[in-house]
Amino acid sequence: MAEDIVKPERPGGFSDFLPPDYLARERMIRRIEKVFRSFGFDPVETPRIEFLKTLAGETSDTGKNIFHIKTTPDDEPLAMPFDHTVPLARILAANPYDSRRKTGIRLPWRRMAVGPVFRSDTPQSGRYRQFCQFDADIAGTASMLADAEIVAVTFHAMKALGVERFKIRLNNRKILNGLAELAHVRDRGEVRADDITKEMMRILDKLDKIGLEKVMAELQIEPADPLDTAPQLSDDAVRSIRAFLDLKGENEEKLRRCRKVFEGVAVAQEGIQELEEILAYSQAMGVPTKFAEIDFSIARGLDYYTGPVMETILLDAPEFGSIFGGGRYNNLVARFTGKELPATGASMGVDRLFAALTHLGLMDRSEQTVSQVMILRIAKDRDSDYLQMASDLRRAGINAEVCLIEDTTFKRQFNFAISRGVKYLLIRGEDEFEKGTVQVKNLETREQVEMPGSELANYFM
Repeated sequence: MAEDIVKPERPGGFSDFLPPDYLARERMIRRIEKVFRSFGFDPVETPRIEFLKTLAGETSDTGKNIFHIKTTPDDEPLAMPFDHTVPLARILAANPYDSRRKTGIRLPWRRMAVGPVFRSDTPQSGRYRQFCQFDADIAGTASMLADAEIVAVTFHAMKALGVERFKIRLNNRKILNGLAELAHVRDRGEVRADDITKEMMRILDKLDKIGLEKVMAELQIEPADPLDTAPQLSDDAVRSIRAFLDLKGENEEKLRRCRKVFEGVAVAQEGIQELEEILAYSQAMGVPTKFAEIDFSIARGLDYYTGPVMETILLDAPEFGSIFGGGRYNNLVARFTGKELPATGASMGVDRLFAALTHLGLMDRSEQTVSQVMILRIAKDRDSDYLQMASDLRRAGINAEVCLIEDTTFKRQFNFAISRGVKYLLIRGEDEFEKGTVQVKNLETREQVEMPGSELANYFM
């Protein structure tokens, strides 16, 4: 009945991927994965459902964007992960290395993960509730060699995708912490300096979106109430920040001038040293200087990044924002163990990257099916033979299907094969069966050849 018909619509913020998009996206993921594996990143998979306390704790603000799962009142609350990093921290904490039994995770460890993550955001252009994320992380070392590897794996992944114009922008949270010292951020009543600093960094992170003048104005806004974390910086502090953000030149020049600006600020000097090491190490791994740029305006992940931070933008599609970003986070595992574990990594938004590369014309969406060969059913009462042909081809590693439409005229089957997007047609009528041959037609080149049936598999090898 009509009232029983369900409208075929999907919820906002979720996407369908039909074969042309799915296959193109799959090829993109495989290219990235090949690069990650070449650096020794081990693949892992974690559940699509975690305990809510694992993802956000009892009172974390992050909980606003978590998909909660309805459970009975007696059950432990469950939720769907919003990234791959928190599950990584959980498995690291749950699998310490046992040197006697040779079990657990031996550190340092390179790990990669790809799959869907979920955020309960308001759906809008470029913002999804379910999206695919590709992560690469190195846990168990504080060395900048690891951070440089993240830069290098990002560079080589972008090159493997055919992207020529992109920039990996680098900064360091320690320099930003030094900026708070430079701006004389102090406790203000019950409001801690650390919270004011985080708000200051959050405002600075809006630089690309709202521009320098509006950012400077926000830094001077007076608190709305005694517990407001608004920075309310002085004119002198704003001038210092403006001068810092205005540092220009090549990487070496920026870092040299930055050292002078932060003279006597130990935490900032340490951050500058780390950036110098990352640049040197990444160049040793084949990353040209022009692709890695020091950008002191980068201020991301304020809740957990503790050192270098990075993000990658496409120079010909800046409207898509950062498509690969991350940094060093040394505190995340402490939630589970009470101890710091140094780690660094980056995440690639697969869906955003796919949309950006499609926009740039770098995604080949011409492949419509995984089938390479379609066998036409020309001769009557020969369906078993056609099925056997398909089985023989599959055993030889060739993707083959038998045409299943009811109208078995040559014209209808031929047109169906074209619409399916297969490359080869196999034509075997009664004459070919009698001769023990088969005709192969290449639908791309229009070339057609006849050969013994026994040689068919070799033709496609």
